[in-house]
Amino acid sequence: MTLSLVEIYKSLLKRYGPQGWWPLIAHAGTNPTLRGRLTGYHPGNFELPNTEKQMLEIMLGGILAQNTSWVNAEKALLQLAQNDLIDIQNLIDTSVEQLAQLVRSSGYYNQKAARIHNLARYLESHPIRSLLSRTIAQVRPELRAIKGVGNETCDSILLYALKKPIFVVDAYTKKLLVRNGLISAISTYEEIQTLFHREIPQSVEIYNEFHALIVQHCVHCCLKVPLCDSCPLKELCQKLPFSAPKRGTKRSIKKDQR
Repeated sequence: MTLSLVEIYKSLLKRYGPQGWWPLIAHAGTNPTLRGRLTGYHPGNFELPNTEKQMLEIMLGGILAQNTSWVNAEKALLQLAQNDLIDIQNLIDTSVEQLAQLVRSSGYYNQKAARIHNLARYLESHPIRSLLSRTIAQVRPELRAIKGVGNETCDSILLYALKKPIFVVDAYTKKLLVRNGLISAISTYEEIQTLFHREIPQSVEIYNEFHALIVQHCVHCCLKVPLCDSCPLKELCQKLPFSAPKRGTKRSIKKDQR
């Protein structure tokens, strides 16, 4: 017998409580994740983000968090904020070279600076307010067409910034589901996402919370060497082995150590 996704969600929510993603640098909230410097999480408050600037901040955070920890991405995001660069036009007017120096803490800073520029130019011609009124089917292909915006970053933007009901799959999701026997190690991003969409009711709030809870669980319990004795899923977890892809190999799901 294996755990269902619904059972996993309920168990993780009971253990960790609401996570309040995506954190906002100007929001004086709590920090249930025990990671990062900021206290900008907002557990139970799904009205945030409620301004275009906050939505842009989340979009930038999605790019900065690629292949690094949130602690490092957060430092880079603060640099952008302190230089008045949580602003589409200001980002466009700033050279890629200047942006790269500001986001050095996030790693791969030259690539990320170029990706931020690409995103800003897209938003210049596709204002955030217009994206809010369009469907996932309309917006997702456009975001995926932006150089440097992969599946996970795209869906993070859709879910956390634009509040559209789409599940974000990351390496943590795959690890947890493989260990619980719900998917195979070769399952693709699309296959895993389809599983969530099929078994979990379409809900921005649940998709938001579930993804955040999986990250929290995998950071604190379901580690490379899992702490099974303290795991809330231990009774039915299959404890199947999971090996992360080796560096330099092609991966269907990118690493996002949030």
